[in-house]
Amino acid sequence: MAQDEKRKATVTLRILSPVGRVVDAEVASVMLPGAGGDFTVLADHHDTVAQLRHGVAEYTTHGEKHHLSMLGGVATLRADEVEVFSPVCEHADDLDQERAEAAQRRAEERLAQQQEGIDIARARAALGRALLRLEAVTLSRRK
Repeated sequence: MAQDEKRKATVTLRILSPVGRVVDAEVASVMLPGAGGDFTVLADHHDTVAQLRHGVAEYTTHGEKHHLSMLGGVATLRADEVEVFSPVCEHADDLDQERAEAAQRRAEERLAQQQEGIDIARARAALGRALLRLEAVTLSRRK
């Protein structure tokens, strides 16, 4: 059997956050929200480091897609391994849609009021997180 035929068809995906290991799995592919746009990683990828933006990550294992809400980070890509470090990363299946919708409403109300004492940057960040969580939940339900 030729060397090329022996190569793995999967890549090891490890996603870490300050709370611990979020993912540690053999995956067929992983799509990450890169700073310059989404990109997909397959086995035998060239080594590189990529900056990540806020977005939804997706990985496929055993034919099933999984979605994650991710607040930026950095990814180290090797031929058979992807390591991601993100300050906040949550499985879509663990997210509460009603809670995210309520957070969206609260943030939108704060932004609409434009009252003195309201931290606009904080309200915008909260709105962004809520929308990102809702996007991850929506994609996860499309399985």
